[in-house]
This record gives sequence, structure tokens and C-alpha cells, in this order.
Amino acid sequence: MPEGGVVNFLGVFTRTEFWEPSQYESQQYPANRTVATDYPSADHEYFEWIAVLEAVLSARDSFSMIDLGAGWGRWGVNAAVALSHCGALPFTCIEVEAEPTHFRWMAQHIADNHLNPENFRLIESAVASIDGSISFQVGDTKRGSPANWYGQSIGGDHVVKAVSLNTLLQPLTVVDLVDLDIQGAEMEVLSSSADELDEKVKRVHVSTHGPQIEEGLRSLFSRLGWTSIDLYPGSSTLETPWGRICQTDGIQTWANPTFSNSARDTVLSEKLRACRSEAERLWVELQKARDDQNRFLLTQKSAAWKMIERGKRLRDRLAPHGSRRRKIADSIAGKL
Repeated sequence: MPEGGVVNFLGVFTRTEFWEPSQYESQQYPANRTVATDYPSADHEYFEWIAVLEAVLSARDSFSMIDLGAGWGRWGVNAAVALSHCGALPFTCIEVEAEPTHFRWMAQHIADNHLNPENFRLIESAVASIDGSISFQVGDTKRGSPANWYGQSIGGDHVVKAVSLNTLLQPLTVVDLVDLDIQGAEMEVLSSSADELDEKVKRVHVSTHGPQIEEGLRSLFSRLGWTSIDLYPGSSTLETPWGRICQTDGIQTWANPTFSNSARDTVLSEKLRACRSEAERLWVELQKARDDQNRFLLTQKSAAWKMIERGKRLRDRLAPHGSRRRKIADSIAGKL
């Protein structure tokens, strides 16, 4: 392998300038730069490898992928090279990235691995629920530089273009994989394109950022009747079939049963069952929220509550706000 880069088990070459921590790996290569590779270690990216490779293996006449928050485009290139090991299927990969340095590196990464750029559509944009423009973090920040930090998100000091997943899916017929790591925008992006997802996408792999987003996505895909493959929360160390793995981000992988080999009636029945199950769960939650609200209102109408309110009104009449009496009353209450 040439200096200044590392290689994975597929033979994908990546420049160390794209990711500074990889410089140590490159320095461990033997002097003649002849490298024996191994499969990925079981870490927080293991499930993304599984999602990408299973999507490649399940492709039939062609392969298509959308990578949102693509960084230097590594997962799209990994998929393309994996596909080349499995046959010569035509493929299309849409890579969306808003950080300018990362976007520039994508074209370089494709060229370094001798892939046809015509198979890739590179879009310099953030991903949002609607098209337009949005504030975003670019360049050097307090968190790091483009070469050692890939957590850029919506809400920075720069205004960039924004594209919706609906717009990306519109001209496509079938998509084998949507892979997204968009730093907290995943719920609004996926929920706003739920109909297009359900109609056209076989599989979704998403990095999640927070318990509320994780719960929201579970509810969204359950209502669509999709099948959960991997569901792991973030900021946790968990037992998995591949050992203990520390998860920084959460991960969720979902498969659309519409594209399975099952009969259409069976698929529709399963989707309806899953949808009804999620609706029942949400109804129970709604009833609990209503019961809690009713208990709160009953407490407010109790005799003790009415007595406290009358006391407050009497205090306001005898010791108005800003008066010396009120200051003395507040001082006594504070000591009590």
C-alpha cells in the first residue's frame, strides 16, 4: 500500500488525512508496505458494516444507495467495492455531505479506489425535512477540525443548502439502502419522508442521537410495519451476538417487508399487524397521559388547594408586590 493511507479487508484505500487517528494504523504497516488485512473489529461500526454488506448481497439486477451525512464517502465506496467482489451489477450511490472539506475529499476517495465517478452523485448539502437553506457547522470548530471530527450538525454559523430525503427519493424506483448519520436530524428527516420510504426503500440504517429520537424512530417504523434487525441505544455498553460493544451513537437497522420474498397478502397482513400493535401501545400511553392530567386537575380542585389559593389572594391584598409588608412576609416564608 502507498504511504499516507490505510486499507480495509475489501481493499478500499483511505488517505490518513481524511481521519487523523488512522495515521497510527498506517505507521504500524511493515516497511515494504505489504499488508495482510482482517475483517472489521466488533465495535460501534460493526452494525453499519452488516447493513451495507447485507444490502449488497441482497441486490439483484442493480444496486442503489443513499448516504446522508456521508463524510468522505467511505460507506458508499465500501458498498461499491463490495459489489465489485460479488459481480458486475450496475449501481448508483447518492452521497450527501454539507461540510466543504469532507465534500471535497469524497471525489478524491472515489478516484483513489478507481471507481467510475459517473456511478456517484455527490451533493454538497445538509439534510433536512424540506428543501431550502439552513445553518450548519463547517471548518474548524471547538470540537475539532474536519480531519479529526465528523459530528458537524445543523445549527452552526454558516448557511448551507438543505435537501430533503423526499426530493432525493423522488426520481428513484427502488433503493437498496438508506444510510444516515445526520447528528440529531434523523427523526424529522425520516418522518417527513415516511411514505416515499415505505414505497421505495428496502433497508434503512440510522445512527441515533438521543433516547427521544430512538423511541420516535421505533414508533415510526413500527407504524409502517417494518422489521427491526438491530436496535441498540446510544451511550451504553451492550451484550451483542458479537460480544460486548460500546455504543457512542445508538443504531437502528430496519427492513421493509414489502421487498421480501413473501406473498403480497402475507406482507400486507404482517404490516397491518405491526401497525395495529404500535397503535395500541400509543393509545395506552395517551390514556396514561390523560389519567395523569386528570389526577393533577383533581388535586387542583381539592379543599387544601382551594385553601392555599385563598391564602395567596389574601396575602396579595394585605401585602401587595413591591411593598414593605410583602418583603417582610417573603423574608419570614424564606426562613420557614
